[in-house]
Amino acid sequence: MPDHAPEVTYAPWSEWSPKEYLSEYYAEVMSDERFALEFLVESMRLLPPVSAALDFGSGPTVHHLFALVPKAEEIHTAEYLPGNRTEIENWVKGHASAHDWSAFACETLRIEGMTNPLPAAVEAREAETRRRLKFVMAADAGDTDPLGVEKRGNYSLVTTHYCAEGATNDKETWRLYMRNIASLVRPGGTLILSACGAADFYCVGNRRFPCAGVTAQDVISSLTSNGFHHLDLRVRSVPDHSAQGYSYVIFVCAMKCAL
Repeated sequence: MPDHAPEVTYAPWSEWSPKEYLSEYYAEVMSDERFALEFLVESMRLLPPVSAALDFGSGPTVHHLFALVPKAEEIHTAEYLPGNRTEIENWVKGHASAHDWSAFACETLRIEGMTNPLPAAVEAREAETRRRLKFVMAADAGDTDPLGVEKRGNYSLVTTHYCAEGATNDKETWRLYMRNIASLVRPGGTLILSACGAADFYCVGNRRFPCAGVTAQDVISSLTSNGFHHLDLRVRSVPDHSAQGYSYVIFVCAMKCAL
């Protein structure tokens, strides 16, 4: 029996609308994403440069990639839903239909220390992110090797935001997803994670999608059991998102034990 039984009716993934999700959550920089960007920038400052960073479970978004640019020679993304991958690819190609991420690039630069980022600086960060984003890959966190066996332990830096817990309402399944995502991190490498705290669902329009109800302690337990240590964990309250299903978010930066 799952230890987090569903109490709501969830929409099937066939009803997922990337455009609706982007419009609802990313029309502006809201509190949860401001916290996420702050944590990313802060974490990047402490890490060495890497040849390639992976953002796993990107959804239709690219805004978490802006903070990776100062440290990653290449950026790769991995995502399950084809429609979400298409949104990323459209942004990389500069299609007119692509979501406007300039406010998030601007906020990233501001957090990095640029007092009043000018449009040219924002455009430069977006252009550099496009240049470094080399692969938009299909991936399933339910697979033992989500990117194939050759990518196991391949990345010195993996980020994953609102992915594992936002794909299931079952904590055992969440633990499986976490284990598979963690397997992509090289020994001695770093995993940076964002998660919705203690949420049964999150809303997109009038649809509810599953959430595993994880707590900070669940995240700590999962990471330590998968060989991570030196955990920097933060919890931030976001009461303005309560109607969408969650009221706090969890951020963690952790190092994988070297062999």
